Amino acid sequence: MNGLPGKEVYEPGPPRIVELVGPAGAGKTTLSRFLSQCNEKIQTAPEIELRKIEHIPIFLADIPFLLSIFLRRSRSSRWFTWEELKYIVYLRRWPRLLRHQAADNDTVLLLDHGPVFKLATLNEFGPEKINCQSFKNWWGDVLDQWARTLDMIIWLDAPDSVLMERINNRAQRHHVKAKSEQEAFQFLARYRLSYEQVLAKLTANGKPRLLRFDTNLVSIEQITDRLLVMCGLNHHER
Repeated sequence: MNGLPGKEVYEPGPPRIVELVGPAGAGKTTLSRFLSQCNEKIQTAPEIELRKIEHIPIFLADIPFLLSIFLRRSRSSRWFTWEELKYIVYLRRWPRLLRHQAADNDTVLLLDHGPVFKLATLNEFGPEKINCQSFKNWWGDVLDQWARTLDMIIWLDAPDSVLMERINNRAQRHHVKAKSEQEAFQFLARYRLSYEQVLAKLTANGKPRLLRFDTNLVSIEQITDRLLVMCGLNHHER
């Protein structure tokens, strides 16, 4: 993995909707905090929540589709969890909301646990039927929507040993925390493979732009400086 990316195929204007992706411990939360502190025009994008009154109509609009999912019975596949159903609603309904918010407020929206994360999680850990033929059109529509919505994807990563040290030394819970090295590395390998499969399809036509950083080689401060320049923003702009 290179510390700084090489040739970039797609050359759009300044990015306005950016997703931070990568395994736990890679530095996504730290980078998001640094960027938000550097410039008030950089904001964390909202997450879908049923407890928010303004999000209820979004869920209601997707009830027919969610019901159709429940009717697709499969003896070899488990049901979707509530969290996975929220992922599906987000993936179908959120692009338009984000585009409007970025345009109306002239802001840079940062997505953590955004579409790439949700798609990679469903792809690898969701019920088997999510990858059946009956969901082929759903995958195509969702990938197309987000390819047109996201301007940039920032992939952060680090060697497995570094990630595990960071995960075990922080307070947050995580699936691989305190697990054996073999179990942890296998989990990370599965997640990376799923991420790569989603990213390959999402960026197949050159958009969104994909940048990769190894946070064991490049500091969060260096990445922050680079992204501010790309977004046409300065430090502490008010």
